[in-house]
Amino acid sequence: MTRRTTMLAEEAVPRNKVPIAPGPGWRLGVLYGPAVYGVSAAAVALPDAARHLHASGPALAWILTAYAVGIGVGAVTAGRITDLWGSRPVMLIAVTLLTAGALACAVAPNLAAVVTGRILLAVGSGAVQATALAMAAHLPASQRPAALARFGACLAVFSATAPLSGAVAVAWSWRVALALPVLSIAAIPLCWPLTTPRRHREPLDWLGAGLLAVVAAGLLLTAQTAAQHTSAVTITAAAAATAAAGLILAIRSRRHPGGFVLDGVLSAAWFRRAALAGAGVYAGLFAILYAAPHLLTKLGYGTTHIGLLLLPGAAVGAALARGAAAAARRLPARYVMSAASLLFAATLCYAAIDPGPIGVTAAATAAFAASAIAQMLLTAEATKHVPLPCGGAIGLLTLATFVGGGGGTALCAALWQPWGAAALALIALLPAAAAAAAWQLRS
Repeated sequence: MTRRTTMLAEEAVPRNKVPIAPGPGWRLGVLYGPAVYGVSAAAVALPDAARHLHASGPALAWILTAYAVGIGVGAVTAGRITDLWGSRPVMLIAVTLLTAGALACAVAPNLAAVVTGRILLAVGSGAVQATALAMAAHLPASQRPAALARFGACLAVFSATAPLSGAVAVAWSWRVALALPVLSIAAIPLCWPLTTPRRHREPLDWLGAGLLAVVAAGLLLTAQTAAQHTSAVTITAAAAATAAAGLILAIRSRRHPGGFVLDGVLSAAWFRRAALAGAGVYAGLFAILYAAPHLLTKLGYGTTHIGLLLLPGAAVGAALARGAAAAARRLPARYVMSAASLLFAATLCYAAIDPGPIGVTAAATAAFAASAIAQMLLTAEATKHVPLPCGGAIGLLTLATFVGGGGGTALCAALWQPWGAAALALIALLPAAAAAAAWQLRS
């Protein structure tokens, strides 16, 4: 074959046919997404879990609350480890925890064992989340907006398809529905090229990490014990222990600015506002996911029908997340997040007035979209204020967000017995407060 013939043959092969890997936004979204199943899919499985575990509604809230505690602690710990050691060791730790948690849920004989497995799953999912967000923050500035837009759209799809995925899993076993976050492992090979190795491992402030875990667990333990109408002595003791651990942690952070909890981040006005915004949105998200199965089951819907009813939120939520990302390029991000949070609060009020299929579907769809928009825009907000590496700051923000989510579950469970669907009207105050906090964010 002559040289000219070879050149013509090469030109005849269209270059656009060369396989191209998915963009980093999609890959990171697929890595992060199954963590959402730990909330939505598990919520669909609660009625079946109650029958098999012989547990009441308030006690079952631990399945969601424990996940919120674990995912927050896992995120903040993994975020700091990512800064010091790189993301590859964190990914390997996450695989171990996700596997152990899934196995524990598969063989757990009682509610306490299920909650233990869910905590292991949650810590692994938190590590995956923190790593995914840190990798998104480390993308070049020119690529970051488009990647975060795709990331947010992917999260909305996962959020809205989670109830149906949970329903399909429940048809097999309710235990499978509780263990769906383990699916993040399948996306790790896709994201491995985005990870960052570190040769030198700096020491980690394990005491600070432990104190922060105690504070986060204590906050949700206090809320959950109050939801179960436990004795005032138990509630007071939990609150006092949490306050003492928080005080020790604050003093330690002041004396060790480079420790586990970055004092400069916690004392920053932008962080407090961003944390309140994320916590308010996720409190509403967890609350509607707790309430939706109760409302729709009472109307005669089975788990599969519940999943199908909430499925349209996938398209709507993804479209809203992509639209919000585009709008945030032209408008201040605080406007976009405030509008999404207010829309979510309005749909919660509507569901409280009309707790039928339309009201519940509207509130759930707004929740899926608002949570994806919050995660996307608050991650971008952190990169504006914290120099790279910023995994520790993003981890702290994720912790605050999911502590708010767990608090929303506990509050909804406490109000559900006396108020029923009307409790959603009070829950609506939380995303409304998130809108007010987001409005105060300044670049």
